[in-house]
Amino acid sequence: KKAIIDPSLFKYKVQPIKKELYETVIVKASQLSRRKHLFSRDRLKLFLKQHCEPHDGVIKTKATSIAKYNLAEQNFSYFFPDDPPTFVFSPASRRRGRPPKRASTSL
Repeated sequence: KKAIIDPSLFKYKVQPIKKELYETVIVKASQLSRRKHLFSRDRLKLFLKQHCEPHDGVIKTKATSIAKYNLAEQNFSYFFPDDPPTFVFSPASRRRGRPPKRASTSL
């Protein structure tokens, strides 16, 4: 089994949006951060609307987004280099939600 890679050992290649003004640099994980509140429910809804569509009850990526971002050429291990997670099975509990109302038996 592969050893788990420490995320702090990763290095990231950062490419500028305006390539004529800046050059590509390689940075450590500790040098990366994001602004607070960058991710929100509204932004997630917009992302899903722009890049996903329902297909037989499953949300799938739109063909236009797959082509634009070359997703067909990538696989799971490209984005997540470690082994996929294994989840422990937990059986569904029998008492979900409110218990059913019982009919009164008083006469």
